Amino acid sequence: MRKIFTVIALFYLGLNFAQETGSIAGILLDKETNNQPLPFANILIVGTTLGTSTDFDGKYEIPNVPIGNYTLEFSFTGYQTLRIPEVVVEPNKVTVIDTALGATAAALEEVVIKVQTSREREEALLLEQKNAVEIKQAIGAQELARKGVSNAESAVTKITGVTKQEGEKNVFVRGLGDRYNSTTLNGLPLPSDNPTYKNITLDFFTSDIIKTVGVSKVFNSNLYGDVAGANIDIESKELNGRQQIKLAISSGINTVTVDEDNFLTTDGSNGLGFGLNSESPITSLDQYDFDNNLNPDSQSTQFNSSVAISGGRRFNIGEDKLSLFLVGGIDNSYQYKEGFARQINATGGLGRDLDVDQYEYSVSQLLMGNFKYTFGESRNTIAFNTIYIHDNNQNVSEYFGLQTSVSDDEERPTFIRRQQTNDNNLFINQLLAEFKITKKLTADIAGSFNLARSDEPDRRQNTFLRIDDEFRVASGSAGLNHRFFSELKEDDIAGRAILTYDLNNASNEYSEEEDKINIIKAGLNYRNTDRQFDFIQFNQDFFSQTPIDRNNPDAVFNQESIDNNTFRVLTDRGTGTNALDPFFYKGKRAILSPFAATTLSFFDKITLNVGVRLDNVKQTVNYDTELISSVSAPPTGPEGNIEKNYILPSLSLKYNFTENSILRLAGSKTYTLPQFIEVAPFLYEDVNFSRFGNPLLQASDDYNVDLKFEWYPKSGEIIAITGFFKYIDFPINTIEVNSAGNDISFVNTPEATAFGAELEIKKNIFSSESGENNLNKLSAGLNISYLNTNQTLEDVETDELTVRYTNSEDKLSGASDLLINADLTYNIKRKSYDFLTSLVFSYFSDRILTIGVAGRENIVETGIPTLDFVNKIKLGENFGVSVSAKNLLNPDFTLTQDTTSGDTVELSSYKKGINISAGISYEF
Repeated sequence: MRKIFTVIALFYLGLNFAQETGSIAGILLDKETNNQPLPFANILIVGTTLGTSTDFDGKYEIPNVPIGNYTLEFSFTGYQTLRIPEVVVEPNKVTVIDTALGATAAALEEVVIKVQTSREREEALLLEQKNAVEIKQAIGAQELARKGVSNAESAVTKITGVTKQEGEKNVFVRGLGDRYNSTTLNGLPLPSDNPTYKNITLDFFTSDIIKTVGVSKVFNSNLYGDVAGANIDIESKELNGRQQIKLAISSGINTVTVDEDNFLTTDGSNGLGFGLNSESPITSLDQYDFDNNLNPDSQSTQFNSSVAISGGRRFNIGEDKLSLFLVGGIDNSYQYKEGFARQINATGGLGRDLDVDQYEYSVSQLLMGNFKYTFGESRNTIAFNTIYIHDNNQNVSEYFGLQTSVSDDEERPTFIRRQQTNDNNLFINQLLAEFKITKKLTADIAGSFNLARSDEPDRRQNTFLRIDDEFRVASGSAGLNHRFFSELKEDDIAGRAILTYDLNNASNEYSEEEDKINIIKAGLNYRNTDRQFDFIQFNQDFFSQTPIDRNNPDAVFNQESIDNNTFRVLTDRGTGTNALDPFFYKGKRAILSPFAATTLSFFDKITLNVGVRLDNVKQTVNYDTELISSVSAPPTGPEGNIEKNYILPSLSLKYNFTENSILRLAGSKTYTLPQFIEVAPFLYEDVNFSRFGNPLLQASDDYNVDLKFEWYPKSGEIIAITGFFKYIDFPINTIEVNSAGNDISFVNTPEATAFGAELEIKKNIFSSESGENNLNKLSAGLNISYLNTNQTLEDVETDELTVRYTNSEDKLSGASDLLINADLTYNIKRKSYDFLTSLVFSYFSDRILTIGVAGRENIVETGIPTLDFVNKIKLGENFGVSVSAKNLLNPDFTLTQDTTSGDTVELSSYKKGINISAGISYEF
């Protein structure tokens, strides 16, 4: 721990900057022609050489203006010259000045000045956080680039109280995992790409398409109520400016992986992630018609790579604007892990002791289009977003050693090879509109139609025994050698309609009331989710332990061996007439949610938001699996079905001690639904575990309270302290249940609590400026989260499963007592270059992976520190170079478990290696 805090201290000894620019734009009208556009007028920034002229439509733009305060001069032959002082230009913002010229001074009646903020910037997001009534945090594209963040998953782990658990697809927020969180894109919900998880995998969303990632750890009435940890909202990028084209290319290596001279990949998949058919080719169990080989392919050199191109343009259509923005990209990466996997049995001995070699190749393609039309004097908008993401993960794992479920003779070790491909396709379509109906009434209307297709095509698992000096196929259990096919189809329709009424008095004169928030908001959300999951497993049942060459298994697994009765093929339905019918489960969920909220300001310092939401939830799950069927044997009770109204109040109170010091209080009630996979009794088999759903799983009720103090010393700086408390009634846990195979399932426990404190600091250590293009800046960030969780561990009577907990109470799985994130950035800008370098540090303390049962203690993931280095250089206006080195400390990822005798056994350990990459970019 001392070393960790030494590393943190070093973060505050270094060097940063970047002088940036903004722009000034607007429309100039002619008062002498009844406010028609005034073309060819001159606009000059007084005291500089910067200026422009208006076009035929009276429009103008002065780009690349250094930040500062200016006087803007408008002139036209025969007209009164107009000077507007105190025009503030801010980094990456457009200061909009709309005005008019006339022949006399009296004609110069009105100047409208607006600042359009780029929400990708850190300062803008901090300002938005400061002004908001609700408690929220966000990370923008600028901060993502500074910290070398490549996707949304990595982005949210830089936010206070958020962490990623090794082996889990999604994040934990304040100790609460996937089922307690929700994910949205531009405020609209997203489907899951994986049957195991509630939320979409966040690393699908690369930094190429992210404007901001917001984390709302406090519920308000705008959000769907199925959330206790946080709602994670990704805001997609739009065109910034009139036009742009950018090309970025990078390549890199992993120090553990790059020179692995026998890196295994699945046969049948190509480098782009295509080639495998998700549908089974088998039409008869007597015919061995599988398309792909059991022997994996191999290669000797592994380089990671990424290519991205983005571009867009804004068109003027009369007084209106149409912007188009397109993004395309492809990424691939390799990862090799060498380690071991162990399991402790009930007596404290080893039931599994395997050496592990794991080879993983990931490749993804992305296409995004954003089309936005802005019209009318009120700048109403209609936007259409469409995104296609293809993500393919190919994994080959080899295990060798003691596996007592196959052979308890250490002289006859087990060899297992598992080849698994997960192929995910996501189609997102969103239509979003914002209208100002009157000066006091606005409308927000949006809808989405999303398709998720997730396949596990031709998973191949083989189990062999080494007897004397040769390998033999393991027999005695048909599932030891199998091929598995699954398809998930999920369609998700969602919509919202929100009306907001401004309670402030309408006036053409400025008044202090305009700075206050007094609104009433009412709306309706709807979401309908349909999931169909089909799967079939072909077991290859050997009648004896047949000799085999493990590097050429296809010499035995073939048609000839079926014909001579070496093995037979059967499914989990057996060999009967319905053997080729796939098992399935179907889930349907509909949520209709009217809500209302009001925000009121009192006494210049207090702002109160009170809301209520009614979620009408209808969820049904039907299934026909290898364990049970709701089709042939309909349940007599409400198994898997929920039909309930949830009334969800929320409150947020904001008190401004001063303009820059704020106290916030928030409270709410929410709920947590069991997911389709948690209810459906579908048995999923891995090498190290088997898992099935519990049809009698119940929903949880959640109660949340937050208290937060924020201080904003200067622009772009914050010091914030938060205390929070959560109570969960009937929480859902993933637990090993009492069964023949010690399978994993999902059960309720009586209650759980979580409370803690969070500290967030963003500070500019120094900033010096000498001249227009000579700026240096050192900035630092630190966030620390302390968490205390506890749950009562008792076997509840609401289901038919039996759990024998080792302890009567324990922490929540996935919850670390301590989380630390820190960063130090040094930035320099000169006229010909822009240099940025960052160190980014993170740490999590030990946390429970699996709750202990049957006398065995918890399986614990050992806490680790990570350190990343990021360097970016921009040469001139167009060319950029980047270099990064991630996971510099290269710690051991380790799982441990205490035995009944008090000894600590390492169950798993491996190193990920250091990721080194370099890239170039060019902006046209």
